[in-house]
Amino acid sequence: MTVPPTGRYGLLAIPAPGAASVTMRYAALSQRDRFNPAAWAPQALVEDAASPGWWNIDLDAMGLADGVYEYEFLLAGNGTPIADPYADTITRFGGYRGLFRISGNIRVPQQFRWDDEFNQAYPLRQNNQIVIYELAVKLIENDPAESNPLAELGTFEKLIFERLDYLVNLGINCIELLPIEDTSQTLDWGYGTRFYFAPDFDMGTPIDAKFFIKSCHQRGIRVILDVVMNFYHQTCPLNALSPVPGWFSVQSGTDGRTDFGQILFRYNDPSYGNYFAAREFLYQMAEYWVKEYHVDGFRIDDFADIKNWEFGQGFRQCAWAASNANFPGKPFIVIAEDSRRDFAETGPAAYNGSPVVDAIWNFGFRDEIRALALDQITTVYGQPSRTERVQHLLSQQGVWNPDYGNGHFDPGFSDLACSVAYATSHDVADAPRLMNTILGSILVEQGLGTNTVANIRSVIDNPPPDLRFTGAIAFALYRVFGVFALLMTAVGIPMFYAGEEFADVHDLDNLDVNKKQQDPVQWARAAYPGQAALLTGVANLVRLHTRHPALQRNEISFFYFHPQFDDNAGCRVFGYARTAGNGIGNTGQVIVLANMGAEKFPVYVIPNWPWGGRPLTEAATPGAPGPMPPPVPVYDGISNSLTLALDAFQVRVFTS
Repeated sequence: MTVPPTGRYGLLAIPAPGAASVTMRYAALSQRDRFNPAAWAPQALVEDAASPGWWNIDLDAMGLADGVYEYEFLLAGNGTPIADPYADTITRFGGYRGLFRISGNIRVPQQFRWDDEFNQAYPLRQNNQIVIYELAVKLIENDPAESNPLAELGTFEKLIFERLDYLVNLGINCIELLPIEDTSQTLDWGYGTRFYFAPDFDMGTPIDAKFFIKSCHQRGIRVILDVVMNFYHQTCPLNALSPVPGWFSVQSGTDGRTDFGQILFRYNDPSYGNYFAAREFLYQMAEYWVKEYHVDGFRIDDFADIKNWEFGQGFRQCAWAASNANFPGKPFIVIAEDSRRDFAETGPAAYNGSPVVDAIWNFGFRDEIRALALDQITTVYGQPSRTERVQHLLSQQGVWNPDYGNGHFDPGFSDLACSVAYATSHDVADAPRLMNTILGSILVEQGLGTNTVANIRSVIDNPPPDLRFTGAIAFALYRVFGVFALLMTAVGIPMFYAGEEFADVHDLDNLDVNKKQQDPVQWARAAYPGQAALLTGVANLVRLHTRHPALQRNEISFFYFHPQFDDNAGCRVFGYARTAGNGIGNTGQVIVLANMGAEKFPVYVIPNWPWGGRPLTEAATPGAPGPMPPPVPVYDGISNSLTLALDAFQVRVFTS
């Protein structure tokens, strides 16, 4: 597939239903020093007789000299230039417009060599073997020397040369990029797409984006793109070519859909005849990024508001077909951000006998693991016990859903690769960074101040000399590690947001719609002693997940809950194992012992220890001793029990 969707790269086609005429004006980019679009050479487009409303121009038949040209379109009676919605390279000078390249009198793509892309020593891992690192390219950069919390524009170049090796050392094997398709804003998350076939102008060129993806693949790291398909921005050329309601769009509020101030795509009825223009546009987009950029999957933003399983399934099938055709055997995934928490769409026969998507973000996991980390899961008469809720949280069973007072368990999922489990994502308004959540609660509980963004930032960057503050920070870091330990050993694909691995905190108000999108990762904090220790521990957990076979299967067995675990004032100790499909107590298993309460246990006895006297290896620690040094567990063969220390909110991970 090439862009535009005509079957030939030199034959451009744009939609302009109802236009009396369409003209392209163009100029060699080398003539930019005499920039005057009104004087550019015009060339009329021809309306497609077989498809009225589509207008074509054959660049290969124009006899153009070799070079790079900028171009834009004019509709009859409208003097405002319109860019090509299918432009795969864009320029910005007095507005945005597309670029095309001529060599030998025909249009050619810019050359890029992929022959050194894959490395047998670092293969791309399957969906059940990945740990996803969610990253906003624009927010990877700041200037700590200026003590400026605001982001300085991140680019593909900076990501390649300043951050990629860091991610390799962290053990990451999959990156999920917030939208990189060109957006209308400079410093934001990118959810206002303008050009769907071109990388964001501010992030870098198509060559930069391709080199980033190739560099990831050379290191065994997959790349998933977050794509916006519920709506498009008003500055997208589709809006000028086919105004609302049109071929591609419906009125705001149609079918109860939320547009967040943008323009809803039209999915439910054909644009004309049997042609669904919006669906085809986005199918072509998927094919293009798979073929030309070699991406390894997509994350569909705001899937719940699309409200069309037929389109979602078609998108998945189209993307998978493109990947299989161009890269047979390469792993691929389509993930939905579905706030409805509907795992039914991942089922093997969800719609017309096949899945709608491969996986969804597990919103329930996010909420429930935070409640567990703060000891806020309560036992309520007539509702499932705390034991049941923890079992559901960490397994394939559906997570507890409070559902506005009508609580129930969500449906479960058929395979771990259907659930993207996370505690924090970019959407920090609903769930702030873990360190803000946990340290903020500690500061309030201990009377050390408020849980505001400004106070937490001050305590982290400039701790008061009072030892209570340094103790609070150390305790919070310890608890963040515990959340990571549960995340990395639960059944699902683990994901975390950039900076969480060293407990970064907010610099700007996470509830402000603009400021939260301009809050960069403060990498300098990774060098703070406690944060550096946490980073080491998280890296150990990431490697455990990506390397241990037991964590790449669905089996989990809960072998211990304290007898008073379900009492609201009871002990919070429990244990589970990822058994690798073997009976509990065998070798090759991952064992987790967790104390998710405030009570400290210098000595704790686990009865009926399934592994007997088998040697254990502590798989990961926070990287440095926590509030209570973890002694080596001792097995008593007479009582068949294991004795160890469990500090408050400590999670210990072992392998047998």
